[in-house]
Amino acid sequence: MPTIPRKQTPDPRRKGIKQIKQLPWARVQDPRYNTTKWRRARKSFLSRHPVCAMCMKLASVVDHIQPVTQGGAFWVETNWQPLCASCHSKKTQSDRLNK
Repeated sequence: MPTIPRKQTPDPRRKGIKQIKQLPWARVQDPRYNTTKWRRARKSFLSRHPVCAMCMKLASVVDHIQPVTQGGAFWVETNWQPLCASCHSKKTQSDRLNK
């Protein structure tokens, strides 16, 4: 019985295939967020603090209370708080407006 080939991701080096550009808002500004050390610290912190500090839902983001871009300490856990994604978006937006 013939089989149907699985869909394969096209090679972006081939002609006629558009390169996917990374959007500027999707880039992480600080390279420390892309380290194994940060991923482990984040996972550990969220396992100890699983509830959002604002709405009491399940937290998925470790937020810096004082933003690192405004002089907040990156690795100090007293500057961290657990937030859900929607609360983190709201806080980030208000931090940008109050800069």
